[in-house]
Amino acid sequence: MRLGDYIQQTSRLPWSWGIVDCTMWVADWVLLQTGVDPAVALRGSYASEEEADALVADGLVPVIEAQGVLTATDAPQANDVGVIEVMGRQVAAIHAGEGWAFRHPEGVGVVRAEPLAAWALPGA
Repeated sequence: MRLGDYIQQTSRLPWSWGIVDCTMWVADWVLLQTGVDPAVALRGSYASEEEADALVADGLVPVIEAQGVLTATDAPQANDVGVIEVMGRQVAAIHAGEGWAFRHPEGVGVVRAEPLAAWALPGA
């Protein structure tokens, strides 16, 4: 599936912590592209903003790295994933070529940002 199609199909899904949020949206993208679920250990572990904030209290990057599924890259390419900062909050995002696509409660945004960390898609 192309990223544009994924964004179109998922941008109007209702926001739901732990199901359709910035992190699970990116994990679902990785799963669709590779057959590997980088959030298998996180699914079902939080269901509110407070629980999500507690999970990422030390940052989103260590949470993703702890899953041990993705390979870090210093040169992210289109369709790779990363963590960026948007309005003071760390969010998971997908490299969209000209910027980073990320899920927020109202849909999907794209911003130019320097990733805090990035990972290449395995087998993509």
